[in-house]
Amino acid sequence: MDEFDHTNTPFGIRNRILIFALLVTLIPSLGLGWAFYIQTKKLLLEKVELELHNVINQAQREAVLWFKEHTVNMRVFSNSFVVSENMERSIELKREGSAEQVAVTAEILNEYLVLVQSQFQEYQRLLLFDDGGTVFAQSSENRSPLALPDNWKEQLAQNKIVIGEIDRNGSPTKATVLIATPVFSPKQQFLGLLATEATMDGLQSVMESIAVTQSTHLSLLNRDGSILGSTTQLTKKAITTTAFPESDSLHRLYGNPMVLSTYTSINDTKVVGIFAPLPHLSWGILMEKSYDLTFAEILKLKNITLSIIALLLTFIGVAAFFLSYSILSPLRQLVKGAMQVAGGDLTVQLPVKNRDELGFTITIFNNMVIQLRKNRDQLEKLASVDSLTSLANRKHIMDTLALHIKRYARHKAPFSILMTDLDHFKLVNDTYGHLAGDAVLVKIGKIFHKTLRSIDTAGRYGGEEFLIILDNAGEQEAEQTAERIRKAVEDTEIIMDGQIIKVTLSIGIATTSDTNNMDNGKLLIGLADKALYRAKQEGRNRTVLSGNNLE
Repeated sequence: MDEFDHTNTPFGIRNRILIFALLVTLIPSLGLGWAFYIQTKKLLLEKVELELHNVINQAQREAVLWFKEHTVNMRVFSNSFVVSENMERSIELKREGSAEQVAVTAEILNEYLVLVQSQFQEYQRLLLFDDGGTVFAQSSENRSPLALPDNWKEQLAQNKIVIGEIDRNGSPTKATVLIATPVFSPKQQFLGLLATEATMDGLQSVMESIAVTQSTHLSLLNRDGSILGSTTQLTKKAITTTAFPESDSLHRLYGNPMVLSTYTSINDTKVVGIFAPLPHLSWGILMEKSYDLTFAEILKLKNITLSIIALLLTFIGVAAFFLSYSILSPLRQLVKGAMQVAGGDLTVQLPVKNRDELGFTITIFNNMVIQLRKNRDQLEKLASVDSLTSLANRKHIMDTLALHIKRYARHKAPFSILMTDLDHFKLVNDTYGHLAGDAVLVKIGKIFHKTLRSIDTAGRYGGEEFLIILDNAGEQEAEQTAERIRKAVEDTEIIMDGQIIKVTLSIGIATTSDTNNMDNGKLLIGLADKALYRAKQEGRNRTVLSGNNLE
């Protein structure tokens, strides 16, 4: 690796950062201006939102009070002895089949309703419905029929009150709404409903009274987006139209009550508004204010700020592009190389294009990969090979056996194992020394390498014991291989310090045909071990098959 000063190069990272810092100091006004703009906008938004919330909260309260007032009146009238007694009497007369008496009772109730209506100008008429929802009596019979809404029973069960849809009677300025409360007998038996057809003039007056400025107005909306009433002349004329042509604007308002939103209103002007639902009703109140008037100052400030930002960012952007490219390009190479190394690819070598800090880092990275590659090769060898015999170590041979067990479970691929042990190996160590014993083990490893096929695996199981896995080998092939190994060891002479050492080998054989329980290799090793023990008992230097009947 070439040595160079990576801290004082003319275009080092440190110098490039200094240059960029000088550029940043040229734009403090930009930061201050932007901070001022953000703060001003935040304060103005808070002011507008507070104003709109105050107004719409007041409008919501007044609307609720308007409905509550009519509801209380209806409940007072429905609790009248005249109403409950005659309603209960009419039910009994119907059961008795006295139609004339029922008519008399209905006339009494009609007169009572006329008397009550005369005291309230907002009531177009009063009606009594029986428990089935049919009109039984009313204060004015000359008007068009009026029916309860289809879901009146659900409303009654949930809210103890029934409110119908707006009825315009052919005139957008004479809209009415049905409000009904239940009538009960003294024994709390449900007899029917007392309803009023009330004009919306009172609610319209309430909305107009709390409209704050000419640029702020209130609208009463139905769930389908149609305007039921408004404080502006424009929407009064278009009262039967849809308030929001864009369905997403309507959905946004209904889905986010009491949240400030920006959208285009019915007269194609951009506004900010808040929607407040009315309890127990499918209606809501919309508070709107002109967007341009609300944000006139902030829009002007925004345009000036954006112009300055555009000029400065163009200049800074060009400088930042070249700066970031010179830094990020080698960094991307490093990231890509690191990911390859993390994935196990240790052949990575990155090109060194610049003689700066990053170039020096890439050079160090390349050297690190080279060293990692060397260490990996050494570790792989140490992890799987017995250092004395050059055979597989115990862990590796057991892992190999586990793989054969899995393959046998999936594909029934047969294999056999040989458990071998040097006869009287302790005597060799005691007689000739441990160096001689090591020489014998090395020679045994060479015999295994020479005798076994490339698809077989031999490993040192422990001390002078060896485990051999014979791939795709049945009982006959395993026995032939075992005999070949035993004979080769028997015929081998090891010369150590002028002395001839001869050893023999006892071998136990187990095959996959010996057992059906192949969840792991313990049973197979146990069978081979028993066969090895039998070989020792029978005089050593021999091979014994495990079979199924070893005791």
